[in-house]
Amino acid sequence: MTRGRESLLGPSYFYHRYLVKKSKGWSLGEIREYQESRFQRLIRRYGSEVTEKEDYIQQPGKYTRWDLPLLTHTVRTGGTSGQPLRFTADTFARRQKERAYLFDIWAQVGYAPYDLRVRYAGDIHDGMLRYNRLENVWIISPGATMEGQLGELRSWVRTLPPFFLHVYPSSLYTFVDLIGESLFRSLPIRGVIAASEMFPAGEQARFEQDFGLEVAHWYGHSEYATLAYCCRMCRGFHFYPTYGYVELLSSEIEGCRRIVASAFNRIGTQFVRYDTGDLAVDPDKRCTADNFPRASAIVGRSQETFVDSSGRRRSLFGYAFGDLDHGAFYDQIRDIQFVQDKAGFLRVRMITNPGADRDQIQQTFERRIPMARLEFEYVSAIERSPSGKRRYFVDAPHANEKDNHDHRQETRPSADLEQPSY
Repeated sequence: MTRGRESLLGPSYFYHRYLVKKSKGWSLGEIREYQESRFQRLIRRYGSEVTEKEDYIQQPGKYTRWDLPLLTHTVRTGGTSGQPLRFTADTFARRQKERAYLFDIWAQVGYAPYDLRVRYAGDIHDGMLRYNRLENVWIISPGATMEGQLGELRSWVRTLPPFFLHVYPSSLYTFVDLIGESLFRSLPIRGVIAASEMFPAGEQARFEQDFGLEVAHWYGHSEYATLAYCCRMCRGFHFYPTYGYVELLSSEIEGCRRIVASAFNRIGTQFVRYDTGDLAVDPDKRCTADNFPRASAIVGRSQETFVDSSGRRRSLFGYAFGDLDHGAFYDQIRDIQFVQDKAGFLRVRMITNPGADRDQIQQTFERRIPMARLEFEYVSAIERSPSGKRRYFVDAPHANEKDNHDHRQETRPSADLEQPSY
């Protein structure tokens, strides 16, 4: 059955699966040869300047290739880093390519294509659970996991056969808390698949040790320009050389480098020397797993959690951003920030674009975050922290403490950040 389904994934999937397998045995010279020819082709066509999100917003046509009906479709990033970005992607090959690399990462914990997954993320309009037969995945809607539904959730998970748990790093412990640690430990979980948010330093290793479950973790972003897996040997991040070209350039933050990526996608928006806004720490030791470009840690991406009306701590990312970037919702919002002044209460501060449907925006957030009272503020600007960052979440009672920590961290990375402990 698995082999039959895998045969439907398409030619691009099998081509990139072949590249992944082959590249793991390449020497540094072979990796350099493969990447340089493709990178130089991009530079000749689009120039060698480092680009930022604003370049693709202001001049989308300059960086677009083969943008034709049916051949491409529009993709939207979420709002965690400011104004959402719209770009075009290959309708057919992009998804196939993506799966080849993700399935390779998930295989670290024993996953094979179309094994059963339980995904704690997403929005279900008419209930808490939904089964996707094509993907063989159960989806649990975080927005529906209210106190009154937890009994039903706990009864349901007891009926599951062996499965892989698919979560955001910031929602992993939320899920454990919702169903209870004792029940969680008894479930037939084969492994954990943790999407591309970063774990706080050391948390992944602590979870694996405490629960005896292995975690497959990776770094990527919606623009599909670079992808790195978290290595189980060195705990650093290895960038797939056949996925895209990554440069770690100097930054104003001591000990950290900017992640600048160039995509190897031939159709749709061409991200060339694109500053992802993320930071990496140089590798501090050699890893024998492969010769891929590496970083000891990815910093600049961290989980944010809020306290709901029952006192539970939950992942804000999963409720406010996860899955919403697949539609047109965030086209209405130019910038957004969530502020928690007290438990069970969130202020949603927004800069909306002309023509935004404010009623739809508010109803969407109220449906996705029913476990907290929401207050909406429409503002003309969202201020940055003293360190210069625009945070999408502010825990107001601890804001001053966090600002001071951010400032110290940007001046000199902490010892935790210098270790490959994600």
